[in-house]
Amino acid sequence: MNKSSIQEIRERFDKDVERFANLDTGQVATIDANISLELITEAAKRIVPNAKNILDVGCGAGNYTLKMLSKAPDLSCWLVDLSGNMLEKAMEQVSSQTSGTVSIFQADIRDVILPESSFDIILAGAVLHHLREDDDWERTFAKLFSLLKSGGCLMISDLITQDTETLNEYTWERYGDYLESVGGKEY
Repeated sequence: MNKSSIQEIRERFDKDVERFANLDTGQVATIDANISLELITEAAKRIVPNAKNILDVGCGAGNYTLKMLSKAPDLSCWLVDLSGNMLEKAMEQVSSQTSGTVSIFQADIRDVILPESSFDIILAGAVLHHLREDDDWERTFAKLFSLLKSGGCLMISDLITQDTETLNEYTWERYGDYLESVGGKEY
């Protein structure tokens, strides 16, 4: 499978901020549907009930962070994304929902310099599928674990192959329905 380049990813998301920022028009049939956001963030809150710092990798418009803030409104939020336009939207939305600090970084998670052992919760929603080679995966996970505090949690939600055929069929059916709703049957 040919994967998009970093530049192609950045350009695509720079052009589609409003759709992805809106849960009614974003990928509601897949991994950033409200139910996914709810499950991931509620689990994170239960695992680290006294969390102070959250890192949202590939934050897009900040949907996962916003859902997390609905459960823990005083978090300091660190947002990383390739798209400057997405980060602007995330900053706008997230800043209005937390009394904590909000820091944004337009960068690839593999390259951005962040303080090690600093994050109670790291969210990676609909972003890791953009990794390409085994080295990308290994480097990214090593980096994420180095950033995580002891006792913290890394929550990943992505479009991947499931362990059971029943879940695979359901996931790809929902994703197919979503794609068809965006661009028709041919899309």
